[in-house]
Amino acid sequence: MGIALASSLLPGCSGKSAKVDNPVFAPAPPRRALVNRAADEEERRLAGIASLPETDPGPFRSTGFQQLSQGPLTGNSVVAIVNGQSVFLDDVLGGLRQKVEQNPQLSPDQCQAIMLNELRKRLPRYTEDQLIIQAVERKIPADRREEVRKSLEPKFQEVLDSILKKEQKATVQELDEWLATEGTSVDELRENFFRIQMVEGYITSLAKVPEKIDREELLQYYNEHLADYTSEEQIRFSKIVLRFEKHGGQSQAEQILAQVMTQLNQSRDFGDVAAEFSDASNRDKRGDMGWVKRGALQPELEELLFALAPGTTSSVRTHNDRYELFHVVDRKESSTVPFADVQKAIEQRLLEEKRVESRQAVRDQIRSKGNIVSMVEPLVRTTSAGTGSDQP
Repeated sequence: MGIALASSLLPGCSGKSAKVDNPVFAPAPPRRALVNRAADEEERRLAGIASLPETDPGPFRSTGFQQLSQGPLTGNSVVAIVNGQSVFLDDVLGGLRQKVEQNPQLSPDQCQAIMLNELRKRLPRYTEDQLIIQAVERKIPADRREEVRKSLEPKFQEVLDSILKKEQKATVQELDEWLATEGTSVDELRENFFRIQMVEGYITSLAKVPEKIDREELLQYYNEHLADYTSEEQIRFSKIVLRFEKHGGQSQAEQILAQVMTQLNQSRDFGDVAAEFSDASNRDKRGDMGWVKRGALQPELEELLFALAPGTTSSVRTHNDRYELFHVVDRKESSTVPFADVQKAIEQRLLEEKRVESRQAVRDQIRSKGNIVSMVEPLVRTTSAGTGSDQP
């Protein structure tokens, strides 16, 4: 539900958000909703980079964590500027801040450390998504965006119903009360849902993905990844082990071996004989060793077993402490799945790869035309119009 793992481990930091003395954050700009803003959006956009401080050193800038740490984080703390538009801490962390601040087991310093850690994790993606939200709002009129929100409400209700069922809550009010203990709310879930849908929908509308892939490209992929569609040769075998120590010495073990060989020569099932006589740990499994590929056994044993036909038994192998007998149960020859059998799966795989690449290309393009100023280290990748470059 977007609730941070750190917060889920905390039942609730004493104290309230305090005023900030840090000049980076004070005075805090008026709170504004970051989704579906009114007509002043264009004015903000045009202000853009010009609204940055005059000391801005160039296309990449961060105030640095050392400035941020001079005063406590509050809900109105500006943690980034996206195309001249302020991003507040509460925009990024949602109800997590309140949950952390309300935990009596945490000191103010611990509260700050937890919020800063979560901010570092969430801010890069949030600010990048905010660039996309701004692009949506520039291209789609406010009334049309409201229509989109209304069209998405039924889908959100489906999500909400699944959450109600999963969390075993009878009503939305009951769920909302429970979510409050987790640092969020139904309204926050709804806003996050709409935000994600707007971002993903806009990216999808710009991403260029072919409906199908040429046969030649599919064949090229198949030939380059032929090993993925080729099974290795395998055998399934069983074994009987007679340990000298178990039977009081080699001569006594040899007597047991004679009984084993007699029964095998009388065509008794190898597995039955193993279950009765074998000293191996897999005796309860009738000596079954399962399927093995080439390279899984010692070279000498592998050469012996892979040379046997299914249904045949090896000669007795004598070691310093035991006798061994092996029986090959079955064999799978190496084979390659025909291209026709995997053509559709390859096409789906390549289409998905192209879809991911195209969507990332859209994100990269939008980011290259925007300006993100992060107030938190490590630096968010920032770009300014016309540079087309990133800096980690």
